[in-house]
Amino acid sequence: MILIALLISQTALAMNVNPTPFPVFLKEGFSSILEFEDAPTQVVLGDQNLFQVEKLERAIVIKPLVPYATTNMFVYFKKKETRLFILTASEDNEPTYFKKFASLAPPKATTSSTRQVARVYGRKAVVHKSVFDKKKDFLTVDFEISADASAKIMPDWDRIRLKHKDRFVSPSKLWSERRDVQRDSSIKARLVFTKPNIPFDMRDVSIVVPVKGSTMPFLVSLKPGGS
Repeated sequence: MILIALLISQTALAMNVNPTPFPVFLKEGFSSILEFEDAPTQVVLGDQNLFQVEKLERAIVIKPLVPYATTNMFVYFKKKETRLFILTASEDNEPTYFKKFASLAPPKATTSSTRQVARVYGRKAVVHKSVFDKKKDFLTVDFEISADASAKIMPDWDRIRLKHKDRFVSPSKLWSERRDVQRDSSIKARLVFTKPNIPFDMRDVSIVVPVKGSTMPFLVSLKPGGS
């Protein structure tokens, strides 16, 4: 098991599209495992003095070396897209003990029964889960965006906002399975808002997801009670 820690030049980053960051919460004394479909070929850690990273077949094991720390981490693969992670260690964290990353299976269209499944997809955004941690004062929203057969959807990830009445809040962390939603498919995404300053029951709170090339964004309300 080898830890690969490298400095990243700005020139190297400019050659690639910036991947969407995925937050990983850690706590000193605990290990977190990230498992992938393919074996990572290279791991690039922002500050190797803050975290220990080991490769384990198709997974990597992360351990914080100090009680409080934050850095970024890039994981490279032979065929898959590069993934970006934001590592945050804190004594108050509920650690991300294990996370498995798997691609959504592409829709098939070879039989009549399969075509019926494909018609289920519609152009919409749906919140599956929203949790407001009042003690830690942050809101986590898991949602899904799907596209119908007419055209793919290109969410404007940089302009996604949390809306409470007339006030808008930018996410502190964002992760998505892919950048675009292809026709007759869907992607899952997660938003984290730090100190959103919203009512605990999340009444009158919604997520605004602008779409490139469209003047009509998705507006998804969060149900009272965080479900």
